[in-house]
Amino acid sequence: MAASEGELRRRLGIPPDAERVLVLGESSHWDPNWLFTSEQYYRRRIVPILDEVLDALEREPRRVFSVEGLFFVRMYWERRPEQRDRLRRLVGEGRLCFTGTGLTTPDTVLPSTEAIVRDYLIGQEWLRESGMDVEPRLAYLPDDFGCSPALPSILRALGFDRAAITRIDGMYFVGADYRLPSAYPLPGSSAELLERRLSTQDFVWRGPDGSEVLCHWNAFTYFQGDMLAHVGIIRWMGLTLGVPWRTGRHVARRVQQLVRQLEPLSRTPYLFCPIGCDFNGPIEGLVELLDRYNRTRFGDTGTWVVNASMDDHLALVDCHRDRLPVLALDPNPYWMGFYGSRPWIKGTCNRVTRKLVLAEKLAFLAGGPDRPAPPELGPAWDLVAIANHHDLVTGTSPDRVFAEEQEPWLRRAEALADAALDRARREVGPAPARPDPAPPGWVLRGGRLEVESDFYRLAISESDGGCIVSFREADGPERLAGPANDLVVYRDTGGLWRMGHEYLGGRFHELCRTSHCPARVEAREVGGVLEVTVEAELCGRRVVRRLWLRADSPTIRLQAEGSTDTRTTLACRFPTTSGAETLTMNVPGGVVERPAKKLYDPTYWPARSFAHLRDPGGWGLAAFLGGPASVALRDRGVVEWLVFRNAPMERAFGLLPLPAHPASGTETAETRFDYAVRLTGEVRPIDLSRQVRQALRAALFAPGEPDLDAVASAAVVSDHEDVLVSALKPASRGPGFVARLRSSAPPGERVVVPLRCSVRPVRAAWLCDGRERDLEPLPVDGSGVVRVPVAASIASVRLVF
Repeated sequence: MAASEGELRRRLGIPPDAERVLVLGESSHWDPNWLFTSEQYYRRRIVPILDEVLDALEREPRRVFSVEGLFFVRMYWERRPEQRDRLRRLVGEGRLCFTGTGLTTPDTVLPSTEAIVRDYLIGQEWLRESGMDVEPRLAYLPDDFGCSPALPSILRALGFDRAAITRIDGMYFVGADYRLPSAYPLPGSSAELLERRLSTQDFVWRGPDGSEVLCHWNAFTYFQGDMLAHVGIIRWMGLTLGVPWRTGRHVARRVQQLVRQLEPLSRTPYLFCPIGCDFNGPIEGLVELLDRYNRTRFGDTGTWVVNASMDDHLALVDCHRDRLPVLALDPNPYWMGFYGSRPWIKGTCNRVTRKLVLAEKLAFLAGGPDRPAPPELGPAWDLVAIANHHDLVTGTSPDRVFAEEQEPWLRRAEALADAALDRARREVGPAPARPDPAPPGWVLRGGRLEVESDFYRLAISESDGGCIVSFREADGPERLAGPANDLVVYRDTGGLWRMGHEYLGGRFHELCRTSHCPARVEAREVGGVLEVTVEAELCGRRVVRRLWLRADSPTIRLQAEGSTDTRTTLACRFPTTSGAETLTMNVPGGVVERPAKKLYDPTYWPARSFAHLRDPGGWGLAAFLGGPASVALRDRGVVEWLVFRNAPMERAFGLLPLPAHPASGTETAETRFDYAVRLTGEVRPIDLSRQVRQALRAALFAPGEPDLDAVASAAVVSDHEDVLVSALKPASRGPGFVARLRSSAPPGERVVVPLRCSVRPVRAAWLCDGRERDLEPLPVDGSGVVRVPVAASIASVRLVF
């Protein structure tokens, strides 16, 4: 046995001759506001749970309890000051553990990379400021509905090297479907790969940039062991569908059942069983129950049971890392409906994050290195971090919780962001005036609008529903295979989490589309831009599409405005002549290529802000998406993305609810969805990242306003074509400012990036992680340029001026 493994065993009380070790990791899953508001959850469950946990840890000195997110711990700390010393001591002893430093357990398929990084940074800083000097290596996401395939890149950039997840595509989850458990894992899924082909719950997860984390998958839910000392069905929210049953025989039978489940999926002697359904308190006398099992059963079974943390389990597994597979895992689509549920939430989160990043850059330009940051930034980022939660940004809370708490939070966040942006805009002074653009050449006659520029030729037809019926490069062949910018309505019996074709007894089929009925097209020149308005009727409802075209840009900015009937979903379709069978898109943490179909037909993929269809002949179509970015490759060359969804609650066979999806939500108000398209040649992902910023920044400001994003982006500049500066913020730990770099260099390639400031020279610099812990000093030349080594898709550097 390796020395480090022996030391870990001695610390955890595991005997050297234990052939098999079952680690029971106890936690309690806390959603800030899912079925109830945060205040209701705090009063009903958080106070009694934390009181019980502190008492249990003090009664049982070998007991460990883990906490996933800091949102409620912070509330408890602020409102129960008499408990602070106990909290701080138990954290310092390593018995009250934090499985991550996020305010929440954030969703990682919808928020921006920067919003996720700030979530973990804000929580880490709160711990530090509160005198709890712990810096976890593990990020645990037990209830996220899928994860970004670039999650390893985000976590390594934050200084985490271990991860744990539960919900991956194709796995069985209780109450989520009327298919029998034997139908799972679904063929072709990540769950089938891990469960059937690789037979493991532990693996090394490799991101698109080559970053790796040691990862554990809870194949049997994140509350597999909750009924260890009960007979019944489930413990949830402090309620038990069953009765306590603490006999030695019952606990031993439970342990043996757990071992039978877990051992076939373990390549090491260590099995992990999570305990911790939603808002459950600790199991009474857990260590005593396990000690009794070890005294009476270990000699016969060879299985030692221990209460420890997920981090302890992964530390033990890490001693056998060479036995584990290394995977580039894309655990999506788990559920697809939430990609488009409550689009107002997603659009607001995206918009507020962009405004805050912009305000920070402008404040740097305006204030100099010693001026305090705008006071609105801190509370605004705090709200953005909370909104990352996997039941908030996902739109999967009921109407009451949305109206009472989530919507006011997001409106306050945007008000704070606007105030910070206005303050920074005033202080930085007037931005250089943009030269007036010129509209492209155009003519509207006989119900057909034809547009010509140096970049493209385009035609819109009233008789085809105001759709784009021709789109090609200036001197190139036709790129459309049918009417484009076509809005399609689907009957969707799904709900906030899932679309109708994802479960047994659901339905998802086309009802109507704009190209089937005539529409009215108007065109006018406004401020040097050609503005086209298309009014159409779609399944009895008015819908408006707008296009803005400039002579100096190959990008066409678009917008759809309208609403949909209950139990319908609306998508925008672009059929092209491309022979591509995959889509390239950005996700939080990187860029990936995804197949047309996986598990479902159609398969909608979560993209951050762009999707690129690349034809084998070298041309492509790029879609820049400013709202809920959910994209499908319906057929060869046919790209489609969700615009609106009004699917309140999952129903099977027209009647039956799905127990795992108890929340419903309605979308009655009109919604706007901003997007843009352009034809491309061979293009690199980093260029698409730059182009999407340019394409969507117009949605932040009124027409004719100065291009503040261009001004702000010139504050600190990367002199490397594969790297851009995505954020510039006041340092939370240490002096100076932290610049966030995003790289699209090939995996495994280490590039050295010259970084310079346009207004003042850099005096000193350190490479740091996203939690702003210094890693190494960096050389600065005599002109104030720092050279930053970048070996992954995300890097952070602290600059002192």
